[in-house]
Amino acid sequence: MSEAAASLKARLRARVRERLASVAASDRMAKSERIVARLDALGTVRAAHALLVYLSLPSEAATDALLAAALGRDQRVFAPRVDGPHLRFVRVAFETKWGHSTLGVLEPEAGDPLEPADLRTGRSVVVVPGLAFDENGGRLGRGGGHYDRFLREARRAAPIEAIGVAFELQIVAEVPRVAHDERVDRIVTETREIVPRGVR
Repeated sequence: MSEAAASLKARLRARVRERLASVAASDRMAKSERIVARLDALGTVRAAHALLVYLSLPSEAATDALLAAALGRDQRVFAPRVDGPHLRFVRVAFETKWGHSTLGVLEPEAGDPLEPADLRTGRSVVVVPGLAFDENGGRLGRGGGHYDRFLREARRAAPIEAIGVAFELQIVAEVPRVAHDERVDRIVTETREIVPRGVR
């Protein structure tokens, strides 16, 4: 990545982190509930053969209610574990035990791994975190590249819909992109659903 692109990303991360820090906890929870309601109403989410969902950081839109709703209707739900530079998704259930990763993210302590066959069997959906998104599907992560690598590999194996989750204040005019940055297929905020044109 060029120094110019890295600098643009760093400045945008700092700006969005400031915005997120200014949101009161009660406001964050109310907006999270609206986001989850929009997500859970999507046909692709409810019908997904495999639904891949992360548990959010305190500053992010809370996703635990989506995970619980999917488990409640007996969907196959997987959550990510950080394995060096890669994300490994494992099957989760109501009784799954969770712990904090070295990055401070809640992840399942154990579970059956997501296999390529799970993605090829039926339509799969991955719910993707990000610090910022734009209306073209551009996504700015936290700098580790974990979701970019996962999406690139998963999309080679089978069709998978990537849905970005964000507060409206995280939607920006343009996210700086380089060649290895993957875009999302849809973005859901507390006020709207954004479907970019020509994502792939």
